[in-house]
Amino acid sequence: MFVELNNISKSFGNVEVLKNLNLSIEKGLITGIIGPSGGGKSTLLKLIGKINEPDSGLVKIPEETKIGLMFQEGALFDSLTVLDNISFPLTNGKVPVSILKNKTKDKVCEKSVDYLKKVGLEDAWSKYPAQLSGGMRRRLSLARSLISNPQLTLLDDPTAGLDPIASSVIMDLIRSVHEEMFMTTIVASHDLRRLFPICDVIIALFDGQIIFKGTIEDLKKSKLENLINFVNPRYNLAA
Repeated sequence: MFVELNNISKSFGNVEVLKNLNLSIEKGLITGIIGPSGGGKSTLLKLIGKINEPDSGLVKIPEETKIGLMFQEGALFDSLTVLDNISFPLTNGKVPVSILKNKTKDKVCEKSVDYLKKVGLEDAWSKYPAQLSGGMRRRLSLARSLISNPQLTLLDDPTAGLDPIASSVIMDLIRSVHEEMFMTTIVASHDLRRLFPICDVIIALFDGQIIFKGTIEDLKKSKLENLINFVNPRYNLAA
């Protein structure tokens, strides 16, 4: 297994978000985590990404693993251009790109523009996040999470607040980039419809614990229809 969580618990104040959770993630797959809003998905990703530490238990990831993170809120720098935002992971905190030495600047710019092309934003390189649509901001956040060539990518509800067309574009990008880079990808969402087309494995997180792990077909054969409909009433698992 590439990622292992053993007996993980995490609380915020008096609220126990994760309860003695055990989970393993296979290398090279796209794993989807489904669960209700506020149910611990973001907390789980932040523990895997080493942003937060568990109250108890152990998170095991191979040493020297590069991790790419896409936060639910996007976490873009409003005062930086699209180019400077995407290049941030490559500049060791030296922003904007213009202050880098010429040789380094050229390499950073070349790679940054290449990744902007992957997500269809090469013509928006000089714009600021406030000038982008919601879907464009999500694509920029996705590209920034991938530009350092991570072995593990954690994507927190990448389609939240987007319309169906923009959501499909984002999920198609995740699948196509995964096929190109073959990194281990974990995608959290409260909407099972978004995960179905791209995920190899689905994990259901409910009340702080893992209640299901398997393929889409395994999920359809399981007895979790009522739970999934509770998580997202708009989705009919039997359809």
